[in-house]
Amino acid sequence: MSKEASLRQLLTLQSWTSAAFPTGAFSCSHGLETAIQHGNVHDLDSCHDWIHAIVTQGSGWNDSIIMAQAHRLSQSLVFDNAGSLSSAQADQPSLQALRELNDLALALQSGAERHAETTQLAAAFLASAAAWQAPETSHWHEPDEDVALAVACGWLGARHAIPVQLLIASTLQSMSSNLAWIATRLVPLGQTSCLQLIARLEPVIESVSLEASLATQDDLGSGTLLADLASLQHEQLAGRVCLT
Repeated sequence: MSKEASLRQLLTLQSWTSAAFPTGAFSCSHGLETAIQHGNVHDLDSCHDWIHAIVTQGSGWNDSIIMAQAHRLSQSLVFDNAGSLSSAQADQPSLQALRELNDLALALQSGAERHAETTQLAAAFLASAAAWQAPETSHWHEPDEDVALAVACGWLGARHAIPVQLLIASTLQSMSSNLAWIATRLVPLGQTSCLQLIARLEPVIESVSLEASLATQDDLGSGTLLADLASLQHEQLAGRVCLT
């Protein structure tokens, strides 16, 4: 890790990825609920394989790269003495690149549910994180504009000077744990099996966070077709528990 986080930054990040935040509650399954109902995920190993694929080859991987890019662009922005992006600075190349990155992140969503998930969670995340008194008083996007969660996390993480690899690892851990707890209730897995699953994923998350922090947009891509299809099917799933 290129920069060591302070204790205050660690506490902030822990709060942002906790169940106290709207992004920490398990309402989004990335197609996992569909896979469980269809019998594709039915035990510890199949659940591990599903989440592992999402983290390493699917939306987790893409979101991690997007987050790293947003973090990098946000670090290069110039703010005035009040910590705001003034109208005179609206033509900064990095600001335009950040907006284009957000457009790309939204375009990468595999369906209506995934689009709703990333935009609604981003709005909730930014609103909740306002309690931490972010150092800026204005934002890089319009108030009514959709924002992708990965871009919002990268933006705010940079504004609080949180190291990018730690930011990515924490958000991946939160997502993976949410999915594991969904499986605990719906497979169902026992609590011990769920914790074993989370532990098995930690070295994977560590590796992906490093790779994504060094990646470029050329490294974006998904190989989780079944998860994307399951997410689309979830929109019409009967008796579903998760929102998306």
